[in-house]
Amino acid sequence: MGLPPIVGSNPTLSAAPWPGRGCLGGVAEWSNALVLKTSVPSGTGGSNPSPSAMGPGSLYLGLDLGTSGLRGLASDAAGYVVAESRQPWDRSTVDPKLWWQALTGVTRSLAQSACRLGRSVRGLAVVGTSGTLICADRDGEALAPAIQYNDSRAHREAELLEAAQHPVPFTFSASFSLPKAHWVRRRRPALFARTARLCHPADWMIGRLTGVFASDYSNALKMGYDLIREAWPAWIDEEIRERLPPVAAPGTIVGHLSRHAARETHLPRGLPVLAGATDGTAGALASGLQRCGDYNTSLGTTLIFKGLSRKPVQAPHVYSHRLPGGLWLPGAASNTGAAWIEHWFRGHAPAQLDQQAAALLPTSHLAYPLIGTGERFPFVNLDVQGFLPEGVRLAERYAACLQGTALLERRAYDILDCTMGTSGGAVYATGGGSRSDEWMQCRADVCHRLVYRAACPEAAMGAAILAAAGTDLGDVTAAMRSMTRVAATFEPRSHSAYDEAYVRFIEQLHAQ
Repeated sequence: MGLPPIVGSNPTLSAAPWPGRGCLGGVAEWSNALVLKTSVPSGTGGSNPSPSAMGPGSLYLGLDLGTSGLRGLASDAAGYVVAESRQPWDRSTVDPKLWWQALTGVTRSLAQSACRLGRSVRGLAVVGTSGTLICADRDGEALAPAIQYNDSRAHREAELLEAAQHPVPFTFSASFSLPKAHWVRRRRPALFARTARLCHPADWMIGRLTGVFASDYSNALKMGYDLIREAWPAWIDEEIRERLPPVAAPGTIVGHLSRHAARETHLPRGLPVLAGATDGTAGALASGLQRCGDYNTSLGTTLIFKGLSRKPVQAPHVYSHRLPGGLWLPGAASNTGAAWIEHWFRGHAPAQLDQQAAALLPTSHLAYPLIGTGERFPFVNLDVQGFLPEGVRLAERYAACLQGTALLERRAYDILDCTMGTSGGAVYATGGGSRSDEWMQCRADVCHRLVYRAACPEAAMGAAILAAAGTDLGDVTAAMRSMTRVAATFEPRSHSAYDEAYVRFIEQLHAQ
């Protein structure tokens, strides 16, 4: 499995928490209901610029098209969330038309809230899963179900891309969109012949909203986009390249809301629509990540890792997203995350299980809570399966899964530290899994790292930051400074039992 040696780290950082504010709920707390918020102070810190174009009632909409639903929020320039809406769906939902119906439902709720509050919407951005592929015709109509990021059907095409010795500084895997495009061309030639546009979810949504099909260089990375030259490279097959969209920097206005989309979304015609990003990159923006060597980890359906660096990193299975302004986000994504909660513990209240598990941690029981087959990081094995302790009570199994996710997270930081030449950086946590205090403390203890929770730890907030950056706040850095806060801090506590469990966990992974 190619696992490098175990590396430990012990940070000595400390920080005071900021008061939090309302935001989207955790993994198991979704509903269709609109949540109307009133702005309350979240502490001081950071400037709140007020350009002349930005009125006191300006709002920025962020939409996150995820694996298990679409989340949307409206934020002001100080990062106060005034309205939220969400539309969940089954994780197997891959019909883009259903995604569009969910988007219009969410935007109608947000538009109604803005109207009630007497606030004006200044911009909108959409973020989505990384590596998911949609085949569409010239008008943008989806021709087939989307191929999700975690669909491994294109593993042979990924191997062929690697054998061709492409010049990109990372390893293509089946989770990337370019291998999926090759799969469609080779295995579904009739569909490929009808396809005029190869889109990622955020690209496709922008096209439906504006009539302009454009991507961003965060989503385009896994299609082979050259982030240094800012162009689709010539080595991409011409038949694929001619179906790819133009690419803009995240937070750039790429179009305006069309008359048809305005009717469906209940948003104003002509509203600026801005280039988005992957959900992982958006989560990093929402986290408040500031210092090179620190990490953002988004714990949602999967674990997505992003480190902050002054330069891109070249390493197998590690890819570097580019941020506007010159910094980079080297990172990777695991197939393991929080999906196991719904899969194995459906019908049980996660908050109650969290409390029961806290009394059992650290636990001697080992779990690798992968619910499918195949892992992509911190190791690559298309056939590996997860494991659970047997003959134990429900709460013990749940505690083992919390701990097992954290053990895998520690392994990822060991590898990324070696790759980036850093050690012991803090973690800025986002995603639904970061809502659990017990899980956050477990992660801090297992990983020997200071862990922060953002005030609004959601990719939808990252999308709102991009909408504000490209309309009123000047740039992404200024928007992050204005709109993000730390809500809670978790100091690592020393537990030799976690270190012992980590060694046994790595040994059991090797045995797989």
